[in-house]
Amino acid sequence: MERNFEPPPVTWLRVTDFMHGWIQRELGGGATIREKKVVTVQHLDGARDVLRMETTDNTALAATDVGTVMSAALRNAIDAGMRYDAAAVEREYGLTKDVLELYVPIECPKNAVTEDGVLRPWSQDTCFTHKQAVAMQRLLREVFWQAVSDYAQEYAREHRGEKYAQQDMIEAFCQANGTDDIHVPAIRREWQRRQKRLK
Repeated sequence: MERNFEPPPVTWLRVTDFMHGWIQRELGGGATIREKKVVTVQHLDGARDVLRMETTDNTALAATDVGTVMSAALRNAIDAGMRYDAAAVEREYGLTKDVLELYVPIECPKNAVTEDGVLRPWSQDTCFTHKQAVAMQRLLREVFWQAVSDYAQEYAREHRGEKYAQQDMIEAFCQANGTDDIHVPAIRREWQRRQKRLK
């Protein structure tokens, strides 16, 4: 017997391209929307605080706010607009098909907190405020770089006594997490910057 499942409430959040493979592999749940796994964050330390921040509604967003976050309804409208007139969507929202690929669906709670502190059901028009979106991006970055750090330690244990370049470790991390090789240089540069800051 075929069963129909209601998709979870989501907000579409723009995430750095080199994090997508890891996010989809490690945080992607069972639901898929527009060929992307819905990212489950509720179990991450700090996620509950971010998800309890006040939300906004699509109607309150200016076109410039679309750079970080969009609701399910706005994402559907933009997809429809892309099929009809991609140039108009780019002029109005600054979005191309490539930029649209940077957004991932973040699973949200069933209820959202309004600006007045009232709980209401999370609808297709509900999305993160800019402050909430930035907080979620920061949280995802921290979790991603912790995963790279954990992988680096494991890689060092496995290659104890061997000399290897950090790029070898980053390439192995990318391969293990479904991340395209084109992202290796960007991840390596950021990893090296982070390592220098720790010294």
